[in-house]
Amino acid sequence: MRITQWGEYGVHFSAQIANKEKAGTPIVGAAEIAQEQGVDVQYAQQILQRLRRGGIIDSVRGPQGGYKLTRPAGEITLLDILVAAEGDTFEIICETKPLGQDRCSAGATCGLRPIWYDLKEHVNGFLRSYTLEQLAATSGSIPLDSPIQIGGPVHG
Repeated sequence: MRITQWGEYGVHFSAQIANKEKAGTPIVGAAEIAQEQGVDVQYAQQILQRLRRGGIIDSVRGPQGGYKLTRPAGEITLLDILVAAEGDTFEIICETKPLGQDRCSAGATCGLRPIWYDLKEHVNGFLRSYTLEQLAATSGSIPLDSPIQIGGPVHG
C-alpha cells in the first residue's frame, strides 16, 4: 500500500471543503483550495476532478461556482476519498501484475493470495472507520484513541 500525493491532497481538499461547509460556505472554488493548500491551481483541479468522478464532491457552475460535498461529511469515509483519488487502496499483485499463470490464476494453490486479500480488507476496514467529519473536526489530523492494530497479535 502506498498513498500518493493524489490521495493525501484528496483528503486535505475534502477536509477543507467540509470545514468551509461547517462554517457556512458550502461551495469552495478551486483557486481558494489551491491557495490554502499551497499547490498550483491546475494540479488542484486535477485532484478535484478525481474526487468529483469518485462521488465525493460535486461541481457547481457559475460566478459563485466551485465544489461542494455530495453528502454529509459524516457519511464520507477516508476509504471513499482514497479510492476516489487513488483508484484503490491496496494493489494485489495477483490481479495487477501476476507472477505467472500457473502461480496466480484463481484456481492455483498459493498461500499468499488469501493473506494479501485479508490484509487489503483490514486496511480498508481501518480507513472505513474514519469519517471526513472526524478529520475536519480535528483540523486535518485524525485522532487515534488507541494504538493501531491490524489483524491479530504479532508473534515473534
